[in-house]
Amino acid sequence: MVTGILLAAGIGRRFGSQKLLAKLPSGVPVAVASWRNLKAAHDNSFAVIRHTDRLVKSLFEEENIPFVICNDAHLGMSRSLLTGIESSLQSSGWIIALGDMPFVNPKTIQRITLGMSDVAHKKIFRPTYHERTGNPVGLKFELLEELRTLQGDEGAREMIKRDSSRVHHIPVKDQGIIKDIDTQQDLIAVNKL
Repeated sequence: MVTGILLAAGIGRRFGSQKLLAKLPSGVPVAVASWRNLKAAHDNSFAVIRHTDRLVKSLFEEENIPFVICNDAHLGMSRSLLTGIESSLQSSGWIIALGDMPFVNPKTIQRITLGMSDVAHKKIFRPTYHERTGNPVGLKFELLEELRTLQGDEGAREMIKRDSSRVHHIPVKDQGIIKDIDTQQDLIAVNKL
C-alpha cells in the first residue's frame, strides 16, 4: 500500500512569513488546499510538520489533518521527508506532496499512484507538464536505504539526477504540478487570476 506524505515543515524564508498559512482567493490556507488535494486522491495520507510551528499544528488539528512532527526540520527538507518515510515503513512506496503546492489536481496524484503499481521496472514517478517535471513525486520502497542517506534540502532531487533510467515520467494536463507559493509575489499572482 502506497502512503501519501505532505511535507509541511518548511520555514518559508523567501515568503517572509509562514506561507503555509497564507490564504488563497478561496480563503483556504495554502497548506490546507495542498492537503485536501492529496487526501481527495489518496486516502492513506498524513502530513509532516516542524516541531516549533505552533500555528501550523493548530491549523492542522482544527482541520483534522493527521500529522507527525519532525524535530530536526531545521536541517533541511530531507529530514522532514525521512520523518514521513520512517513513520510509514509498512508502505510499498510514497507519494511525496509539498505543502506549498495547492493547485495539484487530485487526478494527477491518482495517476502517479496507478503508475507505481503498473510500471514495475521504475522506482521514481514524476508528472510532467509540457515537458517540465513537477510534483508530487512517487517513490517505491526499494529506494528506502538510498533515501536514508539524503541530507539538507536536496529531497529526492539528487536521487533523480543520479540515475534517470529509473524515473517514469507521467505527462499530465495539470499546470498545478509546477505552481508553488514561494514568495508574496506568487500569492499576489494567484489572487489576480
